[in-house]
Amino acid sequence: MKRGIESQPRNLLKYCEELQRQRVEHAPLDPTRTIFTGSGDSYSAALLASELSGGVSPVFDPYELSKKPWLARGKRIIIISVSGKTKTNVDLAKKLKARAGAVVAVTSDPRSPLALNCNDTILLSYQQDVPTAGTSSYTSSLLGCAFLLGELPKMAYLSKALALAWNWTETVKMPIPTAVTVVGSGLEFAIGYYGGLKFNEVLGLPATCKYPEEFGHSFLFSVKKTDALVCMNPDHDRKTQAVLQVLRGSDFRPLRMQSQSADPLLRCFGLAFRFQCLAYVLARKKGLKDCAYISDKKRLATSSKMIY
Repeated sequence: MKRGIESQPRNLLKYCEELQRQRVEHAPLDPTRTIFTGSGDSYSAALLASELSGGVSPVFDPYELSKKPWLARGKRIIIISVSGKTKTNVDLAKKLKARAGAVVAVTSDPRSPLALNCNDTILLSYQQDVPTAGTSSYTSSLLGCAFLLGELPKMAYLSKALALAWNWTETVKMPIPTAVTVVGSGLEFAIGYYGGLKFNEVLGLPATCKYPEEFGHSFLFSVKKTDALVCMNPDHDRKTQAVLQVLRGSDFRPLRMQSQSADPLLRCFGLAFRFQCLAYVLARKKGLKDCAYISDKKRLATSSKMIY
């Protein structure tokens, strides 16, 4: 997993250069005529794309969108799927192709069932020789979605962002938690959703992400003192800051996760790197040799039956 984490700045810079060369073929999309969808890590990328559009481009779970096909009329439907083999995504593409203005796949395989059933494809590029929970595949998905909206960042700062993530992780004094809850708003919620998935897949822990307003309602009563609470970029959001302060005054020990870049996409990369590094360090502390999802063969097979 560490090798996959470390490869990202170099691979993302190369991928960004590839995307820039494709700009003539792919003009930025009109966010008012665009819908993003995906599952798992790809749903997080879809959430981020919606936030980058200022909330103008809606985001849907692919199955839920398939139940409302009329919403696709005249729109560009962006289906994010690294493998391009997720059955619900392929079925969605087939169902909406005749209704939508266009169906676009964001995937790593141009010959995948998804790509073959879409009008156009944005190819992802990342290091694929390291089997691990979505790492470089996820960050390349973020970059691909940002490209569609015309939002490519200055990639020269990614190596520094990763170094800061490792440095931050070294300062975190966290025992192995019983569960993890991430609290964030806007862009931070999108990346926090991904962070929760990393704790699921890498450590095999219950984990979720909540908006700061939602966290204080009934969910709070399920949180144990042995759980980890992660508040994302509280300096950027007054509600998350308020949650952090209340938790600190209520015998909880919330973790503050910050990424200070003024560029929204670079800020998100910095946060994603922190989740990856933290999950890796905790996995080492837990004595895991492989990600939980790889070592649990029976459950992995069950997951594959549901997805493919």
